Amino acid sequence: MSYISNYVLQIGRLKFTSPSQINISASPGGKQVTINGKLGGAENEVDHLKYIRDELSSMAACDEVFPLQYNGDTSLNGFVKILSANLDTTRYVLGGFGYSVQLEYLGREGDVNFESRLTGSILENNHSISSTTEQFHAPPGNHYAYFHNNVGASNTRTASNLETTSATDTTTLYLKTGASIRSSNAQYSVDIEDYYKGACRVSMGQHTEHNYATNSSSSIDSVRHGKYAGQWNVGDSLIIENGLIKMVLGTSTTQSKFKTYIWDETAYSTEQEWAFSLGDPVSGSHLGTEYDGWHRVQILTNRPEVVVVRCTTFKDTDKSGRLVVDFALRRGAHHMSIISNSHTAGTPLNISLSTAPSTNASATNLNNGYLKDGTTSPEDGNFWILGSPHDLESNTSITNRGMIQRATNGSTFSAVVGYELVDSSTSAPLGHNDADSVFKQYIDNVNEAQRIIKA
Repeated sequence: MSYISNYVLQIGRLKFTSPSQINISASPGGKQVTINGKLGGAENEVDHLKYIRDELSSMAACDEVFPLQYNGDTSLNGFVKILSANLDTTRYVLGGFGYSVQLEYLGREGDVNFESRLTGSILENNHSISSTTEQFHAPPGNHYAYFHNNVGASNTRTASNLETTSATDTTTLYLKTGASIRSSNAQYSVDIEDYYKGACRVSMGQHTEHNYATNSSSSIDSVRHGKYAGQWNVGDSLIIENGLIKMVLGTSTTQSKFKTYIWDETAYSTEQEWAFSLGDPVSGSHLGTEYDGWHRVQILTNRPEVVVVRCTTFKDTDKSGRLVVDFALRRGAHHMSIISNSHTAGTPLNISLSTAPSTNASATNLNNGYLKDGTTSPEDGNFWILGSPHDLESNTSITNRGMIQRATNGSTFSAVVGYELVDSSTSAPLGHNDADSVFKQYIDNVNEAQRIIKA
């Protein structure tokens, strides 16, 4: 079949103009679709062309399921895997990028279901937490026909719908919690257009992109597929988000910082900046010895249900004193997990507010594993939490700063940054959104791996 038009093909979150040819082959072993074409029509910016090229290459290498949507022939819509992607460059100046993408067609919406494989174990901790009722996972927004043997509760969280152009569009996620979520897998159905609702997303760097709706071009964040798309350079942006919580990596060249935000029904709010430092702060300084700015970013995992990025920097003028930090975010979470590895076990690593808070952080729950915003009426009414499974330093010269530090030596420091989201109608958090629940959702860890299965 030949298609020469201005229709748009979308694989995953990636859009490009209609291919010049679509070939379909089928046998008892399955169905394959091959699309061929040339970029450079509506995608008239070389920056945009290179972005599409890099994303297709990364998608072909990651062996993941993607929704396929084509408004030129909706009968082709379904779920696919990319078997191969060949991209030929004729001339960069002219934007001559030819492509041939071979897809394994897994089925239409009615042909498949999805299964979340739920494993893991409670994190080893020094807070006497051996079990909770806060194991959790969250299927995509607008999923249906859900089944799991051991769900204790099903509560809602309102998330930003990151798949629309409106900054205020939302989707409702159902947070499935209980004491035995890991004991069996969950199954559910989801329509193609809803596959990424509530999903985790990595944006790394920016590119100039043609907007098909407005027929104009602008600079936008580069949403990444798989682990190998694009290259992060010092000073580039890095954002991981799930529509509930967002982390923005700092771009300072002299400090290792990051910012977090919580989605508060209609917008990301309660901005908070955090920093890594080493050792006890000296008089007059809020932080310990500071690390340099971030120097390397690597995507480790990039799936709808979980993303993990690794960020690396150093401390000393001779480029030694390495710090490696993994940031992890799950679908449905109000928290972000952190695993940091310092170059030394002898000097404690700190994770803290980047500047001194106007009100001392609350250490009431330090023995339970976390600090909490001590402000009576914090920004937007929501409270940050900062915790760890490790035994934490209790000296108020540390905790008052909104700083956590291991009480015992060790080069690895696991931590969590999250939020207690206050319900505007009651001025109190819902049960599954209070600080204790959010911390236990982190501690009672669930590893989720979503896969497609035949209906």
